[in-house]
Amino acid sequence: MKPEIKISPDKNKLMQESAAYIAVLIKKSIKEKDRCTFVLSGGSTPKSLYETLASEKYRETIEWSKVYLFWGDERCVPPDHPDSNYRMVKEALIDHIDIPQRNVFRIPAEQEPGEAAREYEETIKKNVGGSMQFPVFDIILLGIGEDGHTASLFPGTTAIDEKERWVTGVYVPQLNTHRITLTLPVINNGRDVIFLVAGESKADVVRKIINGKGLPYPAAHINPVQGKLVYLIDEAIGARITKL
Repeated sequence: MKPEIKISPDKNKLMQESAAYIAVLIKKSIKEKDRCTFVLSGGSTPKSLYETLASEKYRETIEWSKVYLFWGDERCVPPDHPDSNYRMVKEALIDHIDIPQRNVFRIPAEQEPGEAAREYEETIKKNVGGSMQFPVFDIILLGIGEDGHTASLFPGTTAIDEKERWVTGVYVPQLNTHRITLTLPVINNGRDVIFLVAGESKADVVRKIINGKGLPYPAAHINPVQGKLVYLIDEAIGARITKL
């Protein structure tokens, strides 16, 4: 299935339109299931989105008590570390909305990576569902790096080839660091999978992925089995895409 591409004129408009789009998805899931499982991404662009979702417009209109937050990946640092994806989301979104702490499922990244991955997989099984081969998250938000990575699935790393685990620890040699990430089968089992990408520096890699010439890039392997894939991008990227 071909992805849907939504282009906003600039980053500010991208945040407004992306927040509106995600709010609709959240409300739809709550209407259908009385809950919404939402996988979050790290990075500066998602941070701006979370700040928009924390604004009065969405703070009051989204039933946050029925939203369950998970993370797509995490750096191996404590939750209060400046590099923590959890800390970023907490400061940008969680601290400003009325969401029960029991609905927030951070990755225990202060532990050894393999242990943290196993524990988070168990958390997902208990709170999303473990009767199927892979869980079905309602919304999965992703970014794309200039090297084509998404979540913490980096080029040339073992995590890309994982076919059975839901969560895995991975060493990223190009960054000389360990990460914890959801695996491709889990991401591709999502209902609504969203790439949120902004900035001219990402234009070339996004163009290659969309036109099918980005196979070496991990992000090129995101292809939901039954769900929907949407690119939410700004004009800096969109101008390159439309010239395909």
